[in-house]
Amino acid sequence: MLVLAIGSFSMPVRAQDAQWPVSSEDDLRKAITGATITGEVKAQPPFNFTEFLGPDGKSRGKLIECCNPDKVLTNGTSYAGEWTLEKDNLCLLYEGEEQKVCWRLQVKGDQFRMTDDKSGYSGEGKIRSGNPDNL
Repeated sequence: MLVLAIGSFSMPVRAQDAQWPVSSEDDLRKAITGATITGEVKAQPPFNFTEFLGPDGKSRGKLIECCNPDKVLTNGTSYAGEWTLEKDNLCLLYEGEEQKVCWRLQVKGDQFRMTDDKSGYSGEGKIRSGNPDNL
C-alpha cells in the first residue's frame, strides 16, 4: 500500500535542484541515521508522513491523507520496513512489498527533498533528531 501511495505522487522539481547542495553518501548517512523524516507528498490525495530511520537499518512510520502533520500520530496508518543508502539514494523496502523504492535524497540543514529521478516526482520535509514520535 505504501509503495503505491508514494509511487503515485507528483511534483517535478528539476528547476529547483540548483538551490540544494550535493551531499556525499557519508554526509547523508550522518544526517538521517537515527533521525525521523517528516514531510508531505503531493499525491492524489496528498498525504503527510513521519518515518524513523533506525541505526539498525529498520524504518517505522505513519502516514495520513491530506495535510495535517499534527494528526499523523493519532490518525496515521503505521508501516515498517528497512532502509539503505546507495550513493545519494534513500532506498526503502516496506513489509509486504517485493520491490524497494529509491529516491535521490538532498539535504539542506534540517530540510530534505527526495526525488524519483525516473518520474521527476518528489516529497519534502524536515529531519528531526531521534525518534520524537515514538514510532
